Amino acid sequence: MSNTVCLCKGVSEETIVEAIKNGAKTFDEVSEKTGAGTGFCHASRCKETILKLIDENK
Repeated sequence: MSNTVCLCKGVSEETIVEAIKNGAKTFDEVSEKTGAGTGFCHASRCKETILKLIDENK
């Protein structure tokens, strides 16, 4: 079971990693492909984790 990274939109770590492996190279690209970071908190809770996942999976 994958961890939820973006709590506002319910986007999982698996979904974010898949977007990165399919070409998303920046936070904005991951956000556009997955919806992560577009919720109520405006990425205040998930941005750092998403940036870390981008770095780990590029």
